[in-house]
Amino acid sequence: MRVGIDARGLTNANRYRGIGRYTARLVEALVRNAGEELEFFLFGYGERPDSSLLDGETLRRARWCPLPCLGNYSYPGMLVEHLLYAREVGRARVDVFHGIDHNLTPFLPCPSLVTVHDLILLVLRGPYLGPTAWAWMRFHRAAARRARCVVAVSRNTALDVERIWKIPPERIAVVPEGVTPAYAPVRDGERLRETLRRYGIDSPYFLYLGGFDPRKNLHNMLLAFKRFLLAHGASHRMVLAGDRRGFETYLDGLTEELGLEGMVTFTGFVPEDDLPALYSGAAAFLCVSLYEGFGLPLLEAMACGTPVLASRTSSLPEVVEGAGLLVDPRSPDEIAEGMLKLVEDTGYGEELAERGRERAASFTWDRAALAVLALYRRAAGRCAT
Repeated sequence: MRVGIDARGLTNANRYRGIGRYTARLVEALVRNAGEELEFFLFGYGERPDSSLLDGETLRRARWCPLPCLGNYSYPGMLVEHLLYAREVGRARVDVFHGIDHNLTPFLPCPSLVTVHDLILLVLRGPYLGPTAWAWMRFHRAAARRARCVVAVSRNTALDVERIWKIPPERIAVVPEGVTPAYAPVRDGERLRETLRRYGIDSPYFLYLGGFDPRKNLHNMLLAFKRFLLAHGASHRMVLAGDRRGFETYLDGLTEELGLEGMVTFTGFVPEDDLPALYSGAAAFLCVSLYEGFGLPLLEAMACGTPVLASRTSSLPEVVEGAGLLVDPRSPDEIAEGMLKLVEDTGYGEELAERGRERAASFTWDRAALAVLALYRRAAGRCAT
């Protein structure tokens, strides 16, 4: 069976983040768990990824298929790009195609699956649903309605797909993301010290990792941090990890407005090799987003034995499921109380750390890949429905 996969997430600016990491880890697990009778064709922009993104077995077995990129994000421009995309997939004569990041062309000449990570643009609307986003979501919805199966990364996303896009539940499969064995508690003191020194961290700290757009709720998180400091003293710092380009003015203004200059560290982009130590060294990991489709950094922190504090909204409760402290993301007081509890009640924090490791162990990329491979066979008519 010839399987086509949308690998554009490996060839754009996000290749080391979010969708790029999801694409790389799932594709590696698919190749690792597939028999030799499956051939993989990866469709992306420009040159094929190298060993910094994919392992040697995947690079050996998966064929790279370059796609044209017009860079025109008007509705007509997107339409032309989708048609060219479908033409290239047709030339590869694949039996089934997997759109791994929403953006599956609706014009494919073969059975298809599409992974939907979230419907943030449609759930939150407001600042997110501009003309370009509107055009994207029209294509996304059309593709999802044509796909044999919609793969949702969480039950919450599955419910959003059913409710907003009117996809029947029998055509939706929930396949959670995974965490690699590299995410484990780092007990090597020298490795911890060296990693923290590199990012200028020299105090106990709370950690956040992710984007900086409004749904991440950083205003309430930093407001809660200020209240934590007033109650507990200035022994801790807040470390915000991730690429903040485009948000520098907003974030600097926010820390100044809250009187937190010198108490907040911005690391910039953190390579994946450094993440286990960064997670392991934190007093707690915070994810108080207003909406998440899954919340992979939360799962990685749990795997590293870091107590987590998360929103009781969207998909986060189903990821945490009793292995973390859940709070109302719109209440800075409740977030601050949670931070105090994790720091001051060490027994409780240690209990959550243990529960988190156990919970994270149930999320593996191999398990995700086996579920997806079964969906490929079903979509291509290679097994009984």
